[in-house]
Amino acid sequence: MIAFIGLITVILVSRYLGPEGRGQIGLFMSSVAFLQLFCDFGNSSAIINLSYKHSKRVLWLSSLIWIVFVCLLSFPILLSIDNLPFKWLIPFAALFYSIINLHHLLLMGNQEVHKRNISLLVVPIVLLFGFFVLSQTISINESNYIIALFFALLLSIGLSYSFVKKMLKHNNEIFVFESEILKKGFWVQSAQAVQFLNYRLNFFLVSFFIGNAALGIYNNAVILCEALWILGHSIAQMQHMKILNTHGADNHFSGTHKMAAYNFYGTTVLFLILFLLPVQFWTVLFGPEFYLIPQLFIVLSFGVIAFSISNIINHSLHAADQFKTILLCNSIGLVIGGSSALLLIPNYGIEGAALSWSIGLTASMLVYIIAYVLLNKKVVQWKPYLFSMIIAIIAASLLVYLSNYYMNHQMPNLYLYPIPKLPMLMSVFLISCFGVYFLFVTLFKKLIN
Repeated sequence: MIAFIGLITVILVSRYLGPEGRGQIGLFMSSVAFLQLFCDFGNSSAIINLSYKHSKRVLWLSSLIWIVFVCLLSFPILLSIDNLPFKWLIPFAALFYSIINLHHLLLMGNQEVHKRNISLLVVPIVLLFGFFVLSQTISINESNYIIALFFALLLSIGLSYSFVKKMLKHNNEIFVFESEILKKGFWVQSAQAVQFLNYRLNFFLVSFFIGNAALGIYNNAVILCEALWILGHSIAQMQHMKILNTHGADNHFSGTHKMAAYNFYGTTVLFLILFLLPVQFWTVLFGPEFYLIPQLFIVLSFGVIAFSISNIINHSLHAADQFKTILLCNSIGLVIGGSSALLLIPNYGIEGAALSWSIGLTASMLVYIIAYVLLNKKVVQWKPYLFSMIIAIIAASLLVYLSNYYMNHQMPNLYLYPIPKLPMLMSVFLISCFGVYFLFVTLFKKLIN
């Protein structure tokens, strides 16, 4: 439901503000999320476990001190950056988001998930209706989104605090800063911070090298692709809990393989549905300036598919407390993806950004597979992979030839992007899908059997 409301908000913002305004909002929200990562070093999921052993009031105050310290420290840095929209408000938004997250963590530790879920709905619902009402009654500009956002955050803080205030009663205890919130959360949050940069580094680079209008188009394409990961997140959480409640490395390995296969198939089918929607659908939905979205889908495709596999392995490693391994895998993907972005974006624009995004996620996926195989001490059989890749390349080449022939002779005006480029990108998509499938699913099936 939250994802659906978020999609409606993206549509409204795109239609009302256009690519330039959508890009400014995307850059603002990415900056807020980036700052919140540092706040979450003292506000991570470790608070859930610590809440069983330590005073919730002490944890709450300790986390608040850290959050406020980070936000205050960010002001001189943010103010020194040019062309950053609403930069004065970024620390306040990060502060409010972090406080809400802190309350949610305490609710999770107290096993009050239903109250957390109610609180989670406040921001997206109020933001959607607030932005719509302000745009209809006052004027259409980016400030409407910011006003609606802060109003929604303040409401969510009030509601979530009403849920946790009974836990925070003063019991005449002496307050001492609880350093465990930093120690326990360091490795977890470090891995999440690097993973965030894998998703969002290109947002900042596109804004810097090309502009906010291009960022608005790229932002929408990436957000739509990431929406497909909802299936994987649900499957991965199920796998995470199953690993924690079962014993035996072989069972864990077999379960991870099955969940990865299910997620791979499901994500691929969902992406194909998304990909097959005509370009007119996106121009009607977002506006005529967003006609490049289908072209970006093709380049983003193998990153989407790669993450469907690495996400499952990530949760398996998380359940096994392999946080350093997760950090290593994400870091390698960030270095490769970031390096390719610096080379591709200045030369190929938002298509280069989409390609480097996929390269980074695919690199992470490969490292995750290698790490997971080594940790489980399995022997990899490469012959099925090599044979399958040859078949995949032949099949992709044949399909590319047929699609090129059909488009040139039967439907020359159907696509807005150049015909010679489409077969190349389609071959990348098909080879990547086949390659990822046979690299992971086929090989692990051989290993387990």
